[in-house]
Amino acid sequence: MSRYGYTHSLVLLDSASANSSTRTSNPLLVADATTISASWTTNTASASSLTIQGSNEDGASGPIGLWSTVSVVAAAGIFTVTPGARWLRFIRPAVDSQGSVVVDYRST
Repeated sequence: MSRYGYTHSLVLLDSASANSSTRTSNPLLVADATTISASWTTNTASASSLTIQGSNEDGASGPIGLWSTVSVVAAAGIFTVTPGARWLRFIRPAVDSQGSVVVDYRST
């Protein structure tokens, strides 16, 4: 399957029931990304939102502690994330315990 020019594709949060209690994704290093897109699918009909956070910490000296909210997405779908942050993570709402987030990005 063609990835339409994207060089990396990762599932950050999956819909498996074994991962239903995981609300926050692991950090994703996107420091060299020139284009970032994300796909959010949800299994719930209730109102919810997906929070995207970014950090510019180096990550070499331990866990990343300083996160800033980059965006809050109010509906499931495909959207772009403006490159610039070194790290990204996604936080799904508790009511969407089986939602999925897939990130595709192109790096230089």
